[in-house]
Amino acid sequence: MARLRRGESQRTWAKRMGVSTPTLQRLEAGDPGVSLGILATALFLINRDGQLTKLAAPEADQGAIELSVQEASELGRRRAQASAEARLKRS
Repeated sequence: MARLRRGESQRTWAKRMGVSTPTLQRLEAGDPGVSLGILATALFLINRDGQLTKLAAPEADQGAIELSVQEASELGRRRAQASAEARLKRS
């Protein structure tokens, strides 16, 4: 879409990116086999590469955050259970 809005042909855009036209076509089709470097180059050409640094930022890793919360919850449950067992032994 960005390439089309800029009125550039696939051939011209591919040349600017330093890739073949078929590679650009694969990128535009969403082929997951296209390298991240090619995607980064395309994003650079449309001035959207600034977001790349945030992709792997720990604070944006929702899966790891959820795992940390689950681990903390489990640790809290184990500690509560151990505390309850210790109280029972004392009584």
